[in-house]
Amino acid sequence: MKNKKTKFIAGICLIIQAAAFFLLFLIYMNKKRSLANAFAAVAAVGGVAGAALLFSAKKEAKKHSEAIEDSPEEDDFEAAFDEDDIFCAFEDGEPQPAAE
Repeated sequence: MKNKKTKFIAGICLIIQAAAFFLLFLIYMNKKRSLANAFAAVAAVGGVAGAALLFSAKKEAKKHSEAIEDSPEEDDFEAAFDEDDIFCAFEDGEPQPAAE
C-alpha cells in the first residue's frame, strides 16, 4: 500500500492560499468599497480547512506508522514450516515428503 500524501499537500496549499488572501485583506483594508471583508473570510475558511487537513494527515501518518511497527516480520519464513509440511508431487500422483 502506497502512502498517499494528498491531504498533506492540499493542506499546505490551503494554508499558503489563506496567507495570500490575508495579505490582500491587509492591503485593501483601509480603502472604501473594497473586497477586504471577502478576502478576510476566504483567508479564515482556507486557514481552518488547511489546518484540519494537516491534522488529519498527521493522524493518518501516525496510525500508519503504528500499523507498520505492529505487523509481524516475515524474515523468518523457513522457521514457520517443518519438513513434514512440504510435499513433493511426482508423476505417480502420490505426494511424498521432501528429502532431507
